[in-house]
Amino acid sequence: MTDAPKILKKVLVTAKGGELLRISHMSSAIGIPMTFALFLPKDYKPKTPLLFWLSGLTCDDTNFSMKAGPIAFAAAEEKGMAIVLPDTSPRGEGVPNVDSYDLGVGAGFYVNATEEPYSKHYKMYDYVTDELPSYVFKHWPDLGPSKSIFGHSMGGHGALTIALKDPSSWVSVSAFSPICNPTACPWGEKAFTAYLGSVEKGKAHDATILVGEASSDSFDSILIDQGTADEFLPSQLKPEAFEEAAKKASVNVQVNMREGFDHSYYFIAAFVEDHINFHSKRLLA
Repeated sequence: MTDAPKILKKVLVTAKGGELLRISHMSSAIGIPMTFALFLPKDYKPKTPLLFWLSGLTCDDTNFSMKAGPIAFAAAEEKGMAIVLPDTSPRGEGVPNVDSYDLGVGAGFYVNATEEPYSKHYKMYDYVTDELPSYVFKHWPDLGPSKSIFGHSMGGHGALTIALKDPSSWVSVSAFSPICNPTACPWGEKAFTAYLGSVEKGKAHDATILVGEASSDSFDSILIDQGTADEFLPSQLKPEAFEEAAKKASVNVQVNMREGFDHSYYFIAAFVEDHINFHSKRLLA
């Protein structure tokens, strides 16, 4: 079976000629076809750095593209960076799902599920950390190898944990409204129990625990933006726990509490250029 990318859609998205491709490919990690999006600046050159965006619960690659893309793609174009936007879970015929927004399709939590019925297809950690970067480098050889990662909510959890578990593979990491301490919040407890069998096993994917164990020089800085009017802030996100653990481990973290902003893509769009600039300074250094 060929692993050639199937271009589902190609559209100009920046005034300077940057393109967004929506791509389907057969995933060996997931076991079914997966869809991702790829922003390419016009006339990109060899060693163009990559920025991976991980979306949150209920989302796919289109949410960021449509709601924050106009600002993010223009900023990435200006810096000469590409952006990869994976899906948040497997989806399609034969993929287990439940009638709940925070588990199953659209809610893969960026882990490798070990429990039935999810263990066959829900391998999002391997997909995002290994298969998808390798696939992009193979089929777009002028991209990479330098790469960074950021995300929102569940995707912020994914970005932080993926980077902290393997800091040598990522130049930098940032997040919007991340689920910082998932073993101590309802979203994380539900996901880890279903996918991994227990909250205890979820500790290997808890950003607060991981940053507490991290080397002080893992990253020169970790950037987090969080809205003060976010309805999920008290019960689900817990940035204060992450900040406290980072301080104890002497890991430099910048947490910006943005007055009046909520959990929506309006918040992301307002500050995404700051995140693009944060990563470009490190990827292009």
